[in-house]
Amino acid sequence: MFPSVRVGPQILADGDLTQERATKDGSLCGINAHGYYQEPTYRGNVFTMNLPATATGNAAGNLVGAAAAAAVQFALMNPPASGKLLVLLRFRLGIISGTPVGGPVFHGYYIGSTSVAGTGTILSNVVGNGAASVAKGFATAAQAGTALTGGPAVLTHMLANFSTTATAQASPYCVSTDDLLDGCLIVPQGGGWAPLWAAAGTSVLCGYSITWEEIPV
Repeated sequence: MFPSVRVGPQILADGDLTQERATKDGSLCGINAHGYYQEPTYRGNVFTMNLPATATGNAAGNLVGAAAAAAVQFALMNPPASGKLLVLLRFRLGIISGTPVGGPVFHGYYIGSTSVAGTGTILSNVVGNGAASVAKGFATAAQAGTALTGGPAVLTHMLANFSTTATAQASPYCVSTDDLLDGCLIVPQGGGWAPLWAAAGTSVLCGYSITWEEIPV
């Protein structure tokens, strides 16, 4: 039982004491007051990496069963001793053209670091501001991709929320996904993540996006 509650939002600083909040009709607020990811984003802990469109085909490192040091077009790495965990929040994929392999896309993971420098641009979700990410990203439109030297072979972890038939994409047909991971996959220090197709497909042109929160170990 709450003897008194405060109606409406408050402007407070970290460490301030406050009261439970009520609506104008006296109901106690028991839902998210704002957007689902607003708090960690506002504090500068949420980041995104995009690859607007890949070159035709999918690099070997983005296929199930890829060997060690295989080249990737899109992957996310957490350097050893980064001091952070990468908590995956959302994965997005959109096919633009070409004929993908039939079947699902998987979430893959690496146990062990790579020695190659990252090629992807990582942005804070506080647009144009925010702290720098500790992660190392790989995002290249080159069909050959970027070789992940010094690391292990990628392993297949679980299905992504995406599957397609081996059908040529044609305007205005569109195939895409927004996979709400919501923290059910975490990339530890020295580990990595990459989306994995069953096979390269034919002249596939697609875009990727991965969003994550960085939290202390």
